[in-house]
Amino acid sequence: MVHIEITKGLDIPIKGAPIGTPKPLIPVGETSFFTPPQLALDLSGFSDLKLRLLVKPGDSVNIGDPLAEDKASPGRFFVSPAGGIINDILRGPKRVPMRIVIDVAKDHEGYRQFPLLNPSKASREEIIDLFKSAGIFTCIRQRPFNVLADPSKIPRSIFVKAIESAPFVPSAEMQAEGFEKEFQLGLDTLAALTSGAVHLVYRKDTPFKAFLTAKNVKTHTAEGPHPIANSSLHIEQIDRIHSVDDILWTLTARDVVAIGYLLTTGRCFHQRVISIAGPALLPETTGYFKVRDGFPIYPMIAGRLPKGPVRLISGDPLMGSKVTAQDFLGFSHTTVCAVPENTEREFMHFFRLGTEKYSFSRAYLSGHFDNQDRQYNFTTSLHGEPRPFIDSTLYDEVMPLDVPTMLLVKAVMAEDYDLAVNLGLLEVDSEDFALPTFVCPSKMEMTDIIKNGLQAYAKEMS
Repeated sequence: MVHIEITKGLDIPIKGAPIGTPKPLIPVGETSFFTPPQLALDLSGFSDLKLRLLVKPGDSVNIGDPLAEDKASPGRFFVSPAGGIINDILRGPKRVPMRIVIDVAKDHEGYRQFPLLNPSKASREEIIDLFKSAGIFTCIRQRPFNVLADPSKIPRSIFVKAIESAPFVPSAEMQAEGFEKEFQLGLDTLAALTSGAVHLVYRKDTPFKAFLTAKNVKTHTAEGPHPIANSSLHIEQIDRIHSVDDILWTLTARDVVAIGYLLTTGRCFHQRVISIAGPALLPETTGYFKVRDGFPIYPMIAGRLPKGPVRLISGDPLMGSKVTAQDFLGFSHTTVCAVPENTEREFMHFFRLGTEKYSFSRAYLSGHFDNQDRQYNFTTSLHGEPRPFIDSTLYDEVMPLDVPTMLLVKAVMAEDYDLAVNLGLLEVDSEDFALPTFVCPSKMEMTDIIKNGLQAYAKEMS
């Protein structure tokens, strides 16, 4: 067992944290459980893939039916989160499919039934084929580069993160609660797919028995501020990447539950616990809720927002995507948050004391207060414009990975990938640079820089 403990990092003191325990979503003003008229398969996070659409508007589908196929990995399907009729297919630049909207059947949703497999008796090929056809391989990521895992390659090890630390994100315990047997079965199945070990990382003080008594895995504990839940940190501490040939897979606790559920029932798992949170929400309307994959945004925020401009985000505030009330929950997102939209620039803000504004660099007076319990009403304002790098020391205070943050970002910007690899490019993902981006006085979008750099270098190596 490895115990991972960090002091570098930051739990952002943002108002509007969710409270309570997970419960079915009932929109404000309603009295009964809400069944959405539409659900959607969000493909916007896979714009780097070449997808083959398998359906068209008007087609009838069941839960688990294939809607799109990855051309680079034939048989890897993105499956339907609902049973009903295909309503619309939204495309982006170059007609890349971004979203498939489904009108949910009002009477009865059909399920696609998959074969039941016993992981102790099934061959690796049978398990891989089942995972590809049931959409499991759209959730398994591969390091380096954090791309979708290549089913034809045997990973050296598999990392399951049963810990979350990003703002507002529901805990891993919430995702696995009630599915303890499925979680263990998922771990047993993953153990049959690697030549090494399955590493399970969970928070040190977790009371969740399914994590503490997990079998067929190597368990590790972690404690510290965000980004303690990032897989890059776990990999660096347990099984470090040294070259492009070091193939590792990463999953979340919910992904493992989905595997066990598939093998137990022969059906796709389409439930998730989400949080609705953020400083723009009305008091006492935040919380944790049980919803379907591809849930519409509107019923989640209806009755929870005040008048005035608000930015809606699918995903956590650091790594989420801007959405509207007419959009749907992102493919892997477990948070919907609302932040006040800053529409006017504050006059002479740089001359003000800033006692009500958060400042990591202590530019405002609030940065000198020693009040760890204080929370701030963050907005979308950047408080400045992009400028050249001016201070590299701030990044190292929130970056627990053993990489020189500013030098690595500069190497990627210069497309000097040989230097970037020497500085640790193969060991990182874009999410590892969310906090450096947050504290950056130069307003550099480091997450986008690293993401684009990893994609470019991955194509170069292929």
